[in-house]
Amino acid sequence: MFCNVRLEVELPYASSLKEKRQTVRSIKDRLRKRNVSVVESARQDAWQRAVIEVAFAAVSFGAAEEKRNEIRSMLLGYPQLAISDWQEEFSKL
Repeated sequence: MFCNVRLEVELPYASSLKEKRQTVRSIKDRLRKRNVSVVESARQDAWQRAVIEVAFAAVSFGAAEEKRNEIRSMLLGYPQLAISDWQEEFSKL
């Protein structure tokens, strides 16, 4: 099972591109500790918005849902961002 999550986030406390990049780098580092692939895929020049994509593989649909919920709870607990859009796609390998 393969899962791809695309989320658009708002960074209301970022007052410059430098602050945005620091926050996005921190988010990506935290996600990578959970054994997922992470990339900022769009809006690199917007200082209060970002599009982040997360991808991972799991042995079953249940394991993929569990990993997705783990990622969601981690992101919802991150105080520097607000998730404005969340899209996910599951596919069999």
